[in-house]
Order: sequence, then C-alpha cells, then structure tokens
Amino acid sequence: MAIDLKKRTEYFIKDLHAREYMRLGIYRQRSNSLAQMRALRERKARHEAFLRDLLRKRGINPAWYAWYFYLIGHCFGFFSRFLPLSLLDRLEKTLEFWLLMRYKNYLKKMNLDASLRTMIESLQLERLTHNEPASDVIHLLENFIQEQETTLSLREL
Repeated sequence: MAIDLKKRTEYFIKDLHAREYMRLGIYRQRSNSLAQMRALRERKARHEAFLRDLLRKRGINPAWYAWYFYLIGHCFGFFSRFLPLSLLDRLEKTLEFWLLMRYKNYLKKMNLDASLRTMIESLQLERLTHNEPASDVIHLLENFIQEQETTLSLREL
C-alpha cells in the first residue's frame, strides 16, 4: 500500500484548520480574563488566517467539518459562561492537552514523511514532483506545539 504524501499533508492542513477554527469560536464567546482571552483570540485568529491562506495557495478546500467545529466552539464558549470556573479550567486544560497530543502526532508523521521523501529521492537520484510535506507546514506545526506547551505550562502555575 503506497502512501500519498501530498494527500496526507493536505489532510493534516485541513484538520489543523478545522481545529484552530473551532478554538477561535470558543475564544470569541468566553470572557473570564479579558486580557488572556484577547491574547488567545489574536493568536488563534493569526493561526486560522495563516492556515486559510495556506489552503488557498495550495488550492485545497477546507475540511467539510470545519464549519461544524466552529459552531461547536461557539456553543461551548456560550455555555462555558454558566459553568463553575474550576470545571471550566479543567475542561479547557483537557482540550488543550488533547490538541497538543494530536499536533505532536501530526508532527511525528510529517517528519517521517519528509524523511521518507528524502530517502526515495536519494535512492532514485532525482527529485519527486512534489515537495510534501513542505518545510513551512512542519515549521508551522512546531510553532503551534511550542505555543500550546507554553499555554499549558502557564495554566499549571
């Protein structure tokens, strides 16, 4: 069974976009600490805009579930106003941790795919027709993971 690296990278980009879009919906609704929420909203809006631009440049349609994730994020953000702060913090921490694990899994697979592509190119002594996963996507994912780990470590303090 052959792995299509280009399609797999496209799936990762689509899924990253959908999940960042969901989180943007969550942070648009909730307003406990105004300064923290503003910083989170700005960061998620920047991530989502970069991913949307990446989808446009590559000619990829967003995942079909991106809009539903956004609505779920808005619903969660709205109902989070009625939850106790301790429960809300635990829920958000769990969501952040779950997304961090997913992003790390994507990064691991993308690094393996990049190594596989390099190995195939070196064995064939010619470049493949695509450069997937591209270094910009891997770098973006590394930044997401670093910011996510920073956010989680700040919440633990």
